[in-house]
Amino acid sequence: MKGPFSIWPFFGLTLWIDVFTHLLNTNKEKRINPYNPVREISVLIPFHKEPGESVKRTIKSIYKEKYPVKNIIICGDSESSINEDSLKKTFNHKNLYYLKVPHYSKAKKINYVVEKFSKNLGEFIYTIDCGAKIEEGCIEKMISYFSNGKVAAVTSYGRVSVPKNFLSRSYFYGKAWINEIGRFRKGAQEKRGALFVICGASTIYRKEVLKKIPIPYKSKTEDTYYTWLLQRNGFTIRVADDATVSAPEVDGSGLKGIEGQIKQSYRWSSGTLQCLSLEGKMIFKNKKLAYSTLLPGFIEAIMYSVPLFFLPLLFFVFPAFALGFLIGDTVFSLIGTLIFIPEKFGKTLLHYPQVMFFKYLNAAIFFFAMMVVGFQAIFGMKDKWNNEWVSPDIMRIEM
Repeated sequence: MKGPFSIWPFFGLTLWIDVFTHLLNTNKEKRINPYNPVREISVLIPFHKEPGESVKRTIKSIYKEKYPVKNIIICGDSESSINEDSLKKTFNHKNLYYLKVPHYSKAKKINYVVEKFSKNLGEFIYTIDCGAKIEEGCIEKMISYFSNGKVAAVTSYGRVSVPKNFLSRSYFYGKAWINEIGRFRKGAQEKRGALFVICGASTIYRKEVLKKIPIPYKSKTEDTYYTWLLQRNGFTIRVADDATVSAPEVDGSGLKGIEGQIKQSYRWSSGTLQCLSLEGKMIFKNKKLAYSTLLPGFIEAIMYSVPLFFLPLLFFVFPAFALGFLIGDTVFSLIGTLIFIPEKFGKTLLHYPQVMFFKYLNAAIFFFAMMVVGFQAIFGMKDKWNNEWVSPDIMRIEM
């Protein structure tokens, strides 16, 4: 989950919707043999200002895969720190290409390549973030989820490394906890055809779908908006939670690590709210998504994050309510962990103060994002809603 929806409380309306979805639909999702026949896949790696070793790390992981790929295309721009010559010195592969794209935005890069070089691309296009590393069998597993022609995209499960900085690491434990719960929730959302968001860092699309419906770029979270757009147009999105991609976490010395975490979370929160504003009444064209995921989640996020944000003040004004809220949230969070991810219970209990740190900080970020996005929407400042951003610092990882 991303943005305000990442702080949904346990045992609220949205979780019960997910629980009943799993109970009412116990059938295993259909999968196909990815080798009968072998599908043509092109890998696109959008690349902006990230360190050169990040893109090389991603390329190396792709070449370790046994499933064949037609070509790997690095989509750089005028500010990228790597070029074709430096790539050729590291990799001696004929199917590796570097394109200097006239856009900084990830969405615009992908759209540009699909539009201009469609004939050179495979039937399927795997977009993966620079710095991400796919685990063994990832592509093979994801392709097996394209069970019919209505499946427009298959997204994987992602996890990040543990930061070194104390504050960044404290925030990470809460984010990792939400991420694990997200596997259960995304599975339920997929079953009812109401997925909230794909994993923007690792998703395989049908090329023809990308040509027909380009990725929107007028919000800070193009992956969220595109998820809604595809489902609104009658397409299905599958979740390959057994296909894993790992990436370095946001980190930095001093306060830079937590500053990067806050910027990233603000982007997710504000971007989600921008998507809601941009969709407007169109949200209700997909009733499953609107009434079983988006609206319950948004209402619950407000009901939870606002009192959590004002909790320090409430301890002075309504101490009984504040104490009850804090105890109830802790108890239900731990019970939920024990039920849905029992193998993570001990670790969650150990790091629960950091989980609470994540929750409170995210509530503050969401509250601030509501104010900013609301102001911009009312006063016609939507031109500020774009996803051309500079990625935060990440840990340097051994190649």
